[in-house]
Amino acid sequence: MAISVFSFHEREAWLDRLTGDFRVLLSETRPPDRPFHVALSGGSTPIPLYRHWAGLDLPWERIDWWIGDERWVPVTDSRSNEGMIRSSLGAPAGARLRLKSWHGGVEPLEAARLYDNALRRELGDPPAFDLILLGVGGDGHTASLFPGSPALEERVSYAAPNPPPGAEGPLRLTLTYPCLDAARSVWFLVAGGAKEKIVERLLSGDKTLPAGRIQAIDQRLYWVRDG
Repeated sequence: MAISVFSFHEREAWLDRLTGDFRVLLSETRPPDRPFHVALSGGSTPIPLYRHWAGLDLPWERIDWWIGDERWVPVTDSRSNEGMIRSSLGAPAGARLRLKSWHGGVEPLEAARLYDNALRRELGDPPAFDLILLGVGGDGHTASLFPGSPALEERVSYAAPNPPPGAEGPLRLTLTYPCLDAARSVWFLVAGGAKEKIVERLLSGDKTLPAGRIQAIDQRLYWVRDG
């Protein structure tokens, strides 16, 4: 699938465009009172966006926020995506933040199974997110789908555990391709010029990259070059 590219030299312009396009997706949702489902990316790139959204007058009561991937660590751990999201997007929103945690089970397989069940129950089969935000790693990974990792071949479950790259660090939990592919819209968030080569490969249609294997109909890349 072709990826639409939006390039910016200033972070404010990047934030404004992302926010405007987010509001458009919200306004186009039918029926207008149904839950709007968003899967959020981890990492440092989206933090300014989450902090920006946290201060906006969004229809918080109808947005269900999910997490595209997570490390199997306590939420209080600095490596936790949920912890980052709660401290950036959730701090001003407080109780209005309807965030779906991966930490529903006592061990990773159970946690992934429970997340998979929730996706099927609340978003259908396959689960159709209104929006999935993703990053792109220097090795082309996205969510916690790493080159050569087992979850790349998962076609039954929508959420799965996956080992970290190089088998170092905590186990990961991630949405899988059948879930990513069913999304209404997938937005890659990229900051800085260091990832120019990997972005070029992604935009060229390189299927050897985990990020390049997504088949969602609407894919966009929002790139702020000064980030």
